[in-house]
Amino acid sequence: MRIFSSARDAGGIGQAVGPASSVSSPIILGEGSLVVLAVVRLLVGLLWFQQLFWKLPPNFTGLHSYVVKESQYTFLPGYGSFIQHVFLPNFLLLGAFTWTAELLVALTLLFGVFSRFGALLSIVLALQLYVGLAYAPGEWYWTYGMLVLLGIVLAAVPTGRRLGVDQWLEPRLKAAAQTNRLARFLHWFV
Repeated sequence: MRIFSSARDAGGIGQAVGPASSVSSPIILGEGSLVVLAVVRLLVGLLWFQQLFWKLPPNFTGLHSYVVKESQYTFLPGYGSFIQHVFLPNFLLLGAFTWTAELLVALTLLFGVFSRFGALLSIVLALQLYVGLAYAPGEWYWTYGMLVLLGIVLAAVPTGRRLGVDQWLEPRLKAAAQTNRLARFLHWFV
């Protein structure tokens, strides 16, 4: 199954021959659906941006209690010990990395620039939150599961190509991809 950002991207892919055919028709999203997904991208980016303010540098105070919670309630064997012996002794480095990664997710999704990269990074961050906090008291485990699923949707569909900088970047990277490996690689992230 393939998802195209518009009817013109589908160009030349064969249609299903019959009910028993192993070739499936491409799913072509209409302009309205793509705009709705772009709005979802904007709202998810806003969510990540809003979450930056309770764990501000230079000491990332709000984050510390959650990292301690993760070390106590993780469901992944050995992860709690790893947090206690690696992350907590180097908490300022962890805080700086976490804050920067979340800022990067927020900016890529809000501005629709390399939005698939931001979505992939959000999946990694949300999975880490799910592993560490899903079973902590007072946490609603579905929150982290939904963050993972939203990241997957935003990575699967090129949402930055509507209401985002990726709309401008995509044709340029596609043209440059004919002769440039880096452009070919970067093209997937728009």
